[in-house]
Amino acid sequence: VTQLRTQVLDIVLNMSGVIKAYQVLASMQQHSNSTVAPPTAYRALDFWAEQGVLHKIPAVNGYILCRHVQHECDSHCQDNTVHHSDFVLVCNQCGAVDEQSLSSEWAALRQRAADNGFMLNDEHIVLTGICTHCQTKLT
Repeated sequence: VTQLRTQVLDIVLNMSGVIKAYQVLASMQQHSNSTVAPPTAYRALDFWAEQGVLHKIPAVNGYILCRHVQHECDSHCQDNTVHHSDFVLVCNQCGAVDEQSLSSEWAALRQRAADNGFMLNDEHIVLTGICTHCQTKLT
């Protein structure tokens, strides 16, 4: 893994909620003596998404950290023995993210689609709303 990708991983591991490429880019530029181009951040984020560390969520124009990643692993590996497909809850107020598993439901949905000759993409279902914390602040 390149130094740049490791730097991006260190940045995202310290972030919460939806991770935006320009937030990562700004953090990279704070720690660099040279200008970092936006494609550099996007490529590094896409790399970590391909590795399963992040999920790219087009619906919110960003990434989220996969909750299944084993952060204690020195190589930032993940458990590939269980395939998971998830839905993501995103708070409109604070940007908090909660990833939930739908393993059996997703498998049934995939099978139903396949039975009808349709192949689903590997995408996450994104639900937006207001988290419990923000709801208490509204009352």
